Amino acid sequence: MRSYIIRRLIQSVVVVFAVTTIMFLMFRVVPSDPTAMMVERGMSDEARQVLLERWGLTGSLWDQYFLYMGNLLVGDFGDSFFYRQPVWDVILPRIYNTLWIAVPGLLLGAAIGAGLGMIVGWSRRGGAVERTGILLATVIRGTPSFILGILLLAIFSSWLGWLPGFGMGDTNGKEGMARFLQWEFMVHLTLPVLAVMIYFLPENLLLMRSGVVENRHEDYVELVRAKGVSNARVAWHAGRNSLLPLITWLFPALAETIAGIVVIEIVFSWPGIGRELVLAVTRQDYPLAQAAFFLMAVMIVLANLAADLTYGKLDPRVVYR
Repeated sequence: MRSYIIRRLIQSVVVVFAVTTIMFLMFRVVPSDPTAMMVERGMSDEARQVLLERWGLTGSLWDQYFLYMGNLLVGDFGDSFFYRQPVWDVILPRIYNTLWIAVPGLLLGAAIGAGLGMIVGWSRRGGAVERTGILLATVIRGTPSFILGILLLAIFSSWLGWLPGFGMGDTNGKEGMARFLQWEFMVHLTLPVLAVMIYFLPENLLLMRSGVVENRHEDYVELVRAKGVSNARVAWHAGRNSLLPLITWLFPALAETIAGIVVIEIVFSWPGIGRELVLAVTRQDYPLAQAAFFLMAVMIVLANLAADLTYGKLDPRVVYR
């Protein structure tokens, strides 16, 4: 077990290193100049050159690469070209904002999807419940996230007028955690969380349904049924043992959620890391974009490692070598 963990950690470091290198090269190879917008405002060539030197964009590609990796090892992502402040100061608040919609949306999607999946999987094969559940999951899964967001805006914000559709609401002069613990923020949070929940619901429904279908005729299920317990109790036993794929899927899904809800954040004007990443690429803000990509890569690698280790704890048949 220990040797497996060490080997997986080494593999994770190699993957992050490779992703970081590729990301660095992509931003340097693209023929763009982050000072272009400033030149349009009247910046002289001398001032532009000084700015490029301060940003570490002069010298050979190798010089820039070693400078970038050296700063990265000490956790220094540099200063944002656009905001003119350290990248950490820009990116951390937006990570918190994204987590507010990513974590509740993913967990609700997993819980509701698992419940519906157990019902669909335990129902009669080929019956109306199974056909309806599979059709529902297929339609939602094939609908782009921006369409889901627009539909929610049209129904709950424009038509019914129940919920606001954009932004996080007024801070009312509050900062820190108090900013999030007020009613106006919770109301603005509802539609983005609902969009993320619906977006991840079909994956959980189909995973749970497949697991229940595979387990419903296993020997242990027949043994439980032979004890004379209710059908709901038998279904619970089959559903509980079908949770393994879903639980292990949750770890990488959380990291991928943060990377994959860019469109939802844009539709609802939610100031999260995904929306900021798109703006950073558009503005050619290299430090901010590279930091966002790096953090997402680290989260996905760690999430996959956690999924591997958790699966072994939940399923004793898994042996690490």
